[in-house]
Amino acid sequence: MRCNDCNKFVSFDTDSDPEIDVDVDNEGHVTGSVRIVNTCQDCSSELTEATLNVDMDFASEIVEHRGEQAEGDHATLSVDHDGGSRTDRTENKDRNGKIIKQSRYMKRFYGAEATITVECACGEKFEQGWSDEVQASGMDEL
Repeated sequence: MRCNDCNKFVSFDTDSDPEIDVDVDNEGHVTGSVRIVNTCQDCSSELTEATLNVDMDFASEIVEHRGEQAEGDHATLSVDHDGGSRTDRTENKDRNGKIIKQSRYMKRFYGAEATITVECACGEKFEQGWSDEVQASGMDEL
């Protein structure tokens, strides 16, 4: 890809951290988005981006924890994450399981993973891992 700022064909830098924005409702349903960006290796300007959706359900664990009481110390929930990390993989096998020898025919995937933590007002914490990825050709150019 050609960088608009450098005016050169450059490699992607995938070391940037994902931008995570998540919310939790009163029942324990976590929704939000994670934005990943590939930047220019030379000048660090943003070249491509993708927005991944977060949709997790902690409801069964929270209902079990709350029992009959959904008020007082158990009324409010908050959500946090560990900052997340980027993932990067190359699919080097075809649909029949044979190894693809030419890199031209391999697929590249960029993604993110994080640990999402929902905390009850009483101090009880519930954690789940989240991950998602998108094919490199599916990312939006900036």
